[in-house]
Amino acid sequence: MIIQFSALIDGVNSKKDKTISIKLGTQELSPEHMAKIFEHQGHQIWVAMAEHELKDTDLEVPEVVEDLEKKTPSQRLRDRMAVYYKETKGNFEGFNEWYKTAIDKIGQGYLNKLN
Repeated sequence: MIIQFSALIDGVNSKKDKTISIKLGTQELSPEHMAKIFEHQGHQIWVAMAEHELKDTDLEVPEVVEDLEKKTPSQRLRDRMAVYYKETKGNFEGFNEWYKTAIDKIGQGYLNKLN
């Protein structure tokens, strides 16, 4: 189902993990549209932006092969490493560099086992 409404971008924020957060403002929506939006809260969704009303034929939605609500093993590992880092360092400053170094050490450890 496609939910379409006009909106203004109220704000854009960049996050530490290099993702962005987009805040939208819209006029009053019908209860049906509001219910559908709340149903999708917290779900991975596809978003299209245009300065005009879109038709279904305007959209190129890629085929989704895997459930987007599940994390990949590497995403779960990164999350677990982030918890460890925060517990030991107290914050996330420098996490990305630490993560790259730690992953390289893990990978090298497996290569060393081949010798």
